[in-house]
Amino acid sequence: MSLNPEEKQHVAKELRENFKHAGLTPEVIQADLAFSHEQYEEAIKLGPTTDEEAVSRLRNYLAEKLEEQGKEPYSGS
Repeated sequence: MSLNPEEKQHVAKELRENFKHAGLTPEVIQADLAFSHEQYEEAIKLGPTTDEEAVSRLRNYLAEKLEEQGKEPYSGS
């Protein structure tokens, strides 16, 4: 999932929007995904040491939680 700068910006916005609308705390997400605080912060912010697999897991998790709540995940389109 090597992203160019534009794609990275889109994914970062998608993560922020889905996090905001899912209504979950970082602690709940970290526990559900077995992420450390550092892993979570890097994934949600797409930091320089972000593990692409962690970002993918977080994206899928947030989309799934929104769908469970009957909400539409952010797509940016």
